[in-house]
Amino acid sequence: MKKAASEMWDERYANENFVYGTEPNVFFKEELLKLKVGRLLLPAEGEGRNAVFAASQSWQVSAFDLSKEGRFKALELARKNQVKIDYEVAGFEDLTFEKESFDCIALIYAHVPEDKRKVYHQLIAKYLKPDGILILEGFSKGQLGKESGGPGQIGMLFSKENLLDDFSELETIKLQELDLELSEGEFHQGTASVIRYVGRKSI
Repeated sequence: MKKAASEMWDERYANENFVYGTEPNVFFKEELLKLKVGRLLLPAEGEGRNAVFAASQSWQVSAFDLSKEGRFKALELARKNQVKIDYEVAGFEDLTFEKESFDCIALIYAHVPEDKRKVYHQLIAKYLKPDGILILEGFSKGQLGKESGGPGQIGMLFSKENLLDDFSELETIKLQELDLELSEGEFHQGTASVIRYVGRKSI
């Protein structure tokens, strides 16, 4: 599964265009700008649009993705914007960061197989510092059948109940399901059903 996923993403990213654009995700940007600058982790970061924005705001950014093509483009985008990001080609199970070492973690359209979701979410939460913030935006189960993006498998889409269970150790600050107009490169275009979540790790 991991190999197949990395090949799929390499193929998607292996062209000159940034397939999800170069601007940061709107919700991520809004929430990040509310926080005191610190250390940020971006799982499944793709071509680096969110990482580069955060670095431009003086965050110390670590990111990872299965795709070596994504990493290449992210580092190019960082160079173009004269910022520095740390970016590894890795999956969730490969991480070697110290526990409780990030002030913020953002999962932006980081969809994974259903049987891995809770494990990965709980793993990621362990890397948050006490009082750290987790930001998530992804497609809800209502996205199935829409052509505006997403994995197209119901089990890989999110529900409020999923997220409350996965992040039960965090204090829920925001949790909303809504329809919005996505305009993020060629693969996120049109009316979409998404879930937005913000949680805080207790001190």
